[in-house]
Amino acid sequence: MCHFIQVNHMKLRAIGVLLLSLLTIGCTGTQTTIKPDPLTLSTQSPKKFESVGLKARTSEYPPLAPAGNLTDGFASTLEETGFAKKLYYPLRGEDKPEILLEPQFSARADLHSGANFAKAFFTGFTLFLLEPVIWFDYDYTVEGNVIVSRNGERLQTINARSDATISAKWLSLSEISRLEAEALMKAKRSLYLQLMRDIH
Repeated sequence: MCHFIQVNHMKLRAIGVLLLSLLTIGCTGTQTTIKPDPLTLSTQSPKKFESVGLKARTSEYPPLAPAGNLTDGFASTLEETGFAKKLYYPLRGEDKPEILLEPQFSARADLHSGANFAKAFFTGFTLFLLEPVIWFDYDYTVEGNVIVSRNGERLQTINARSDATISAKWLSLSEISRLEAEALMKAKRSLYLQLMRDIH
């Protein structure tokens, strides 16, 4: 009888420790990861050009609305960093830039709908006891391909990619749209700086 009481007491203690640890972990939280991190990339372009023309190419993927117009963002970054003294965008027939950049951008989202639904079901099924340890993930990829040419001659083709991952706990899911905008902004900047770094 004494052994039975000891075992039950140990089980209750273990359950108590488990519940206490779950409660102290926290029920809210978010994490955002950008690869490569735009803060590790230089905003100083290795080469300055007198003039650059920008002529967008159509993407093979449908646009991702939260990402906005990536070509406009690329043009803004080129101007902001002083990549060229003169930027022709949109490019007109009479413009004669030193080099021509023909970017093609795409942005895609993987919202892990199936996995996140299963996590939501499991969170509710356990009466939210395991909510502090379950994270909901959302992945975004921004890619760019730029053809660089001078006087109609192709000089190089540059490819770059940035990935953003947003993770949130159940009680922080209302912040996803705000986090999505911030993550995409950083991922786009990372992409633009990578492309500019590699243009020679």
